[in-house]
Amino acid sequence: MAMKENHGEVYWRFNAFHRFIHLVMMVTFIGLALTGLPLKYPGAFWAEGLMSLWGGVKGAGILHRWCAGVTFGYFALHLFWVVYYLAVLKGGLLGPHSMVPSRKDFLDLCQHIRYFLGNGSPPQFDRFTYWEKFDYWAVFWGIAFIGGSGLLLWFPEFFSRFLPGFFLNIAYTIHSDEALLATGFIFVVHIFNAHLRANVFPMDKSIFTGKVEAKKIIEHHPLEWEYLNQHPERKEKRKVRRDLLVLFFVVFMGGLLPAFSLARGLTDEEIMEAEKKLCWRCHRQPNLNSNEGVTASILFCLDCHGKKDAKKKVEGKTVSVYIDPKEYGKTVHRRISCIRCHDGIASSPHRTLRFNCASCHGYHGEGTAHDPHRTVHCEACHHESKEVMKDPKTGKIVLLKVKEGMPLQMTSHRLADFKNQKACEKCHFTENQLGAPVRVLPAKSLICIECHSASITLNDPISIITLLLFLGGIGMNLSLWFRGTIGDPSFSAHEKVSYLAEKVWQVIFSKKILTLLKVLVIDVLLLRRVLKESLSRWTIHTFIYLPFFLRFFIGLILLILSRCFPMSPEIALWLDKNHPPIAFIYDLLGLCVIIGVGGATMRRLQKTFRNRPSAGQDMIVLTLLGAILITGFIVEGLRILLTGVPPSIALYSFIGYPLSLFLGLLPIRWEWVYPYGWTVHAILTGLFIIYLPFSKMFHILVSPLVLLVHSVTKEK
Repeated sequence: MAMKENHGEVYWRFNAFHRFIHLVMMVTFIGLALTGLPLKYPGAFWAEGLMSLWGGVKGAGILHRWCAGVTFGYFALHLFWVVYYLAVLKGGLLGPHSMVPSRKDFLDLCQHIRYFLGNGSPPQFDRFTYWEKFDYWAVFWGIAFIGGSGLLLWFPEFFSRFLPGFFLNIAYTIHSDEALLATGFIFVVHIFNAHLRANVFPMDKSIFTGKVEAKKIIEHHPLEWEYLNQHPERKEKRKVRRDLLVLFFVVFMGGLLPAFSLARGLTDEEIMEAEKKLCWRCHRQPNLNSNEGVTASILFCLDCHGKKDAKKKVEGKTVSVYIDPKEYGKTVHRRISCIRCHDGIASSPHRTLRFNCASCHGYHGEGTAHDPHRTVHCEACHHESKEVMKDPKTGKIVLLKVKEGMPLQMTSHRLADFKNQKACEKCHFTENQLGAPVRVLPAKSLICIECHSASITLNDPISIITLLLFLGGIGMNLSLWFRGTIGDPSFSAHEKVSYLAEKVWQVIFSKKILTLLKVLVIDVLLLRRVLKESLSRWTIHTFIYLPFFLRFFIGLILLILSRCFPMSPEIALWLDKNHPPIAFIYDLLGLCVIIGVGGATMRRLQKTFRNRPSAGQDMIVLTLLGAILITGFIVEGLRILLTGVPPSIALYSFIGYPLSLFLGLLPIRWEWVYPYGWTVHAILTGLFIIYLPFSKMFHILVSPLVLLVHSVTKEK
């Protein structure tokens, strides 16, 4: 069919979504290039000016990662568009209008080469040329290699858990060289093909405006124009109409501009972090992931510190900084380069930040040292020096650097021996002024997990006895269940277990699992059936049951996250008992339980409940619950009092903090009392757990199970 050449018509070539993606890609790519290349070539004459523009190395790193995050975002957005195009718009993955290369593209390339050599005519292109498809797939190539290697360098601690160290070296080479290749390709090849070649010079505006004249389509994409004339309905859909590209640009720039403020106002620590790279301008940094690199780094430091006359001034006093190479060779860190721990030391002036031990070792859990010790610096415990103090500014326990006006020598790299509790006695002793208990307490174990961020351990007699007796009670109940029979013939216990296991398997891998989840939320957690019976009973149950479940759920989630991400400072923060949201939530949930226990007690003192057969059991359980909550709040108040939590933080513990103020008025050595209060709280918790299988309150565990079974078996 002959083409209808109406040169006055204007059509859409790119819709608003594609132009927005291209605009974001263009801005972020330029941002990545301008912040990454100065890091690759710090000695170049132009690098210093760019670094000062971004606020130094730290500011350039912030902007570089920000642009990288946006890059991953628009890449994911485009993948969603591809899925939408294929699934909803019913577009084709292959064909003349697809970005997937075809046999025709290869033939067009060959024809173009022949044309350049003066042999034949130029090829006839469809909607996309072979070089446009190459540019498109180059983005996928670049994000896969540059983005993937960048992620390894961005989160080295995470990837080092399952990848060997030399992968970081490979990632650095790929990220650096591939990024340089991509920059050269974009600014030389792509810019020329898209804007500077003969028929489009000085610029092809269609990627910015979305519009293209019919004359341009006929000239550059004749096969597409032929297709549009063969399908007039497609022509109408391609007619130009207004869109919101300007708004997209304004929104994007609104998000970009605040990022520049992150590069301003750097602290001294951030400036020092940036300056540490200056030493490597003259002294080539060794590969710290190899044995040779580690040895070279250590010898470089021992060149000065290995001399016995090495000294420094601390508060006007001279102190030795000599390190005995033989003694250092016996330490656990003898195969770790010095600059791994002494971060920032390779700078001028020669100084270091505080050690960040958690960057390699992760953070303590409850079971490691009987407590996370969030208010204690690592070196205060692990350094062999016994001189520690409470920092008056932060309230944290730190290693003492100066004693009675004399600086202490800190060059020993031997660590304290924690095979016994002797090392803990630097804080936990009778006359300590640190707020530590006079004796080391056990870790919060498995029996504490229903209320606390505990550990899966059993390292004290109370926990072991409690768990054994509780499992014994559960076993007795299960034996009664499996000995019982309904109907004839009866089944053996083995047959019952097999039948139960088969039914559980069938439910999990069927649609009934959705019904199970619905019942779990509505009937088990929200107590719908109890609400239908009595509003007052539902209120009391909710005040007791739901807070226990929420505290258990929070503790379990934090336990799992701490095991999966031991290096994460954010998760370590949420494991801190003094963290404001955690302190407030735990006190609020504890208060709800006390209200619920009080309501249940008042109800059982009424005449209608007093003569019930289970009234005695109910009062025992309620008494234990009340005692557990009261002793728990007292222990919390003592902890806040002894550790000296600042009022601005302690205020969020709106029950524990007032108790600590009241207890502080009493002339009692609370560091002596605290271990006994902790022990009483643990014993009461153990008694409650032991008594649970033998009391009426066992329905806390049984009723949800019965409801779930009924929901999938349709029994009423």
